Amino acid sequence: MNKFKKAKLPNYVYKNNNYEKANYSGITKILYTINHKLMDIGVNSKFNKHILDVGGGAIPHLNFMKLDNIASYTVLDSPKFKKSIMNLKNLNRVKNNKIKIIFLDYNKKSSYKKNIYTRLLSSHTLEHFNNFEENFLKLLPLLKENALISSALPCDPGLTWRVLQFFSYLKQKKIYRWKNFKQKDLDDARDHVTPVQNILKTINYYFSNNKIIYFPFLLPIVGINIFLIIQTKLDTFRS
Repeated sequence: MNKFKKAKLPNYVYKNNNYEKANYSGITKILYTINHKLMDIGVNSKFNKHILDVGGGAIPHLNFMKLDNIASYTVLDSPKFKKSIMNLKNLNRVKNNKIKIIFLDYNKKSSYKKNIYTRLLSSHTLEHFNNFEENFLKLLPLLKENALISSALPCDPGLTWRVLQFFSYLKQKKIYRWKNFKQKDLDDARDHVTPVQNILKTINYYFSNNKIIYFPFLLPIVGINIFLIIQTKLDTFRS
């Protein structure tokens, strides 16, 4: 019998609305709300006409936005989020603004439409990409030439982020049924496969004039901040 097996971890993160319970209540709700609000600071509403929210299935950025000028809002994510995303169209604020809600299964790449989106949103998503550079570049043909790319990223690895993980464990252990901190640590290691520093280096290589907001200390040092926001325009792409 092979003893060198991959460890099994409790699988309750996305069950029974657990992700929202763990991340959108108490102090973490305040932090994530600030995160979403910072993504829209200084953004011209013209970029919001056709939005592609990559990985926004659990908590779409739409919930935190002004809905001016949004004609369509598309979420690209796992099919387990399809029902909850399509239910967004029943919200009065969505109906009143006549916003078309669309869901794309990330496994069905044949359904992707090119050159259609005016803004790409990704809130705490890009760090989950395996082969980040390759898979990020595959998203770009879906955007219009002058599209805006808005990304929020955790400052992981970083000292402040690391300290916060000890506090988040105390909140998550009952919801996610962690037996100990090592289980949370391993789950995070499997989840956050691309360090924020590598994402920054990649985006800074391919794009010019990137605007970055570091929170909460504003200084451009990953290690002391909790998260950062990057705004970049597709027409600054350097091949």
